[in-house]
Amino acid sequence: MASQSDRARDALLDSAEELFARNGIGAVSNRRIVEHAGAANHSAVAYHFGGRDGLLRALVGRHHEEMSRRRRELMEQLGDSPNIHELVSARLRPLFELLDSLPKPSWRAQFMSQVTAVPSAVEVAKEVVGDANLPDDLRFINGAVDGIPESVLRGRAYLLGSMVIGVCADQEAKMNEDVNKGSWEQVGRFLIDAAAGMLGAPVTDPDGAVRYPNVPLL
Repeated sequence: MASQSDRARDALLDSAEELFARNGIGAVSNRRIVEHAGAANHSAVAYHFGGRDGLLRALVGRHHEEMSRRRRELMEQLGDSPNIHELVSARLRPLFELLDSLPKPSWRAQFMSQVTAVPSAVEVAKEVVGDANLPDDLRFINGAVDGIPESVLRGRAYLLGSMVIGVCADQEAKMNEDVNKGSWEQVGRFLIDAAAGMLGAPVTDPDGAVRYPNVPLL
């Protein structure tokens, strides 16, 4: 059973996630977060998280371990020569599974979308989960995308991250208003297909020539 301190901490995280998602990170004060959580101590954010950055770190990393564990599990289930669609699916499915498991209404995707709009919050997120555009995080696709320069992969990884977060935030908002507005399984299938296609798309050289990479898509 969670302790009173743990319950108070979770209530603050729930409060901050919702308020940040609905209003933007910069528009919400610590005092408002505390009051929305029903706490009496206005210094509760400092007490439980050490301050604003600590709260953001805790929020960004809230589901990171379970998603990383699930991602490793899916990657280990792949064969010796997985295609790009299988690799992308193993990377993205944990996100859609998480969003599907959250109590409704949920605010996770909308909160992450707000994070991307605030440079200081992006830096905090990088400290917690890393930078999706770093080469280490591209190793999962390098072997499956023969003929695409790393610089192009970096750019596509950036676009992919923005696309996934943006679509998920929009879908989450719609589902909060109407639970019949699709499902995370449907959204996941659509985004995994789109992501695999984006990463393995043709590359246009500076001279205008179009190269078609040797990519095992399916």
